[in-house]
Amino acid sequence: MNNKVITIFGAGFIGKNLIFKLLQKGYVVKAVCRNPYLRGNLRSMANIGQLDIKYGDITKSDSIENYFESSDIIINLVGVLAENSKNKYQQAHVMGPSNIGKLSRKYNIKRLIHVSSIGADIKSNINYQRTKGEGELSLKENFNDVSIIRPSIVFGPDDGFFNVQAKLLKFSPVVPLFGGGKNKFQPIYINDLVSGIIRIFEDNSHKGKTFEFGGPDIMTMKEVYQFILRELKIKRLLIPAPIFTASIMAKFIQLLPNPIITSDLVKALEIDNIISGAFEEITSLGIEPKSPYSIVPTYL
Repeated sequence: MNNKVITIFGAGFIGKNLIFKLLQKGYVVKAVCRNPYLRGNLRSMANIGQLDIKYGDITKSDSIENYFESSDIIINLVGVLAENSKNKYQQAHVMGPSNIGKLSRKYNIKRLIHVSSIGADIKSNINYQRTKGEGELSLKENFNDVSIIRPSIVFGPDDGFFNVQAKLLKFSPVVPLFGGGKNKFQPIYINDLVSGIIRIFEDNSHKGKTFEFGGPDIMTMKEVYQFILRELKIKRLLIPAPIFTASIMAKFIQLLPNPIITSDLVKALEIDNIISGAFEEITSLGIEPKSPYSIVPTYL
């Protein structure tokens, strides 16, 4: 068993896959999350003494400080895609990372890895991207050696992208293509993302670097739908629709407890989610990312 202790904040789609891989490699892992259901799902993964599952809220420094004292490596995966009454961008993306950065400095953490998002920018008019950028800045101010990973859409079994779109296409005979479905994505396979995270913290030469992770294929939203329809062997009517129609829908849908779309996410439909070329990419780590065209058909 590896004697390094890794504490992971966030145990969702990325978190559970990362934890599984770390356990396979023999690391001792502390998984910290708020959701009791997620905590229960992790218990069957590990050998005795290898995985410690704890409650913690990164927006409340006193609820997570104890986990830093015995940790060598901290990995923050916490993020909110669509705001609701319980989950706010400012808290999850800015306040939480700020707390993690300060505590990592206080307890002399050896490595700090933060998973952000492509497009993170403090000047963005999209709240999601702006707060992601502010969170990165706060981390750098408090812990200069933080390694930041900005992935595009992450895919794999149980993902919240291809699976969600497939469900929509199965049950909706007509599907709107907001903005003509021209916005672009560069999906990154979950196993490649996880491998990249591990290679970054296992090599100290990556301290303080920012990476952008994207896969080998750039797909428009229209191409995503067409691909899924081919795999499901069904036909649906894809109708181009102006962005403002999505904005109108979002104003009502975002009033629900767990909205699938908000006004902020509608703004994101107008920009591309692809690597910029300004930062190191996953291939610089010796990883050749897999294509969604070869992976997605195995689980749809």
